[in-house]
Order: sequence, then C-alpha cells, then structure tokens
Amino acid sequence: MSTPAYTIAKRHERLNSMLLHGQTGIKPARSLSCDVVFGSPNLGCRGTGICKLNANDGVKAAIAQQSCKSASGLLMSQSEGPGVALLIPREFLCTNILRSQFRHGVFKMESPCRIPRSMVTALGLHCDHLAPGNYPVQQLDGYFRIDFRTF
Repeated sequence: MSTPAYTIAKRHERLNSMLLHGQTGIKPARSLSCDVVFGSPNLGCRGTGICKLNANDGVKAAIAQQSCKSASGLLMSQSEGPGVALLIPREFLCTNILRSQFRHGVFKMESPCRIPRSMVTALGLHCDHLAPGNYPVQQLDGYFRIDFRTF
C-alpha cells in the first residue's frame, strides 16, 4: 500500500473508531473521512452552511491543520433512507465555528452544497447535494452529528 493510501486508511480508521466507538446494535453504514469547509457556496464560503466537502487526500491530510474555516469529519450514508450524516469531533471545531454554525443546536444551510461525484459513488448515496434548510445538531459523546435528509 502506498504512503498516501496508508495515511488515508489510518485517518479514516481513527475517525471511525473515535466517532462510532460503542455504538452497538445498529447496522454499520458506509463512511468516508472528509474535510468540511464551512460557509455558503453562494457567498464565497462566508455565512453559514457547508461551502465544500472534499474526500481526504493522503498527502494533504497528513500535514493539514484544522482551521477556523474547516474541520475533518466523517460523512456516512443513511441506512434508514436517503440522506447523509456528518459527524465532526468537538475537538476539531474552533469557538468561532461553534458560535456561527451550531448556534442553538441548529445547523443552517443557506444554499445547497454539491457532494463530489467520487464521494457519492463511494458511499452509494441517492443524492448529490446537501439541501438548504435548518438541521438539528445532536451533541453526542465528544462529537456533533447532523443528519441531512432528502425526501
């Protein structure tokens, strides 16, 4: 296995074990570690929502620093219907993101965010974007979960 591929696999394994530890009795969903850039695509990545989703790149992921515009997370397919879930460790989010993006337990998407085709294919998703709307934010054991439903 090449160094970048190994780095991707280890990072995904670490996020998976950190975020899904102790969840028993549920059918495991497909998941993919990704970088999330916060903001609105229509406002040049300013405002609220998700501006971009990128699958982690091995070389970049190994040296990437978390910033106050982005964070690493886990994108998961929904086993109980169309949609995706985004899980982000609390420790990966700066105070500014928490205040602006997760205010009052709601994540507001001002405009749609395209999911890259490679991620749609890898996760077997039935949607190719995250729709605008207000989504509840679940605060779980050390991480936040946002369920994006498409009906």
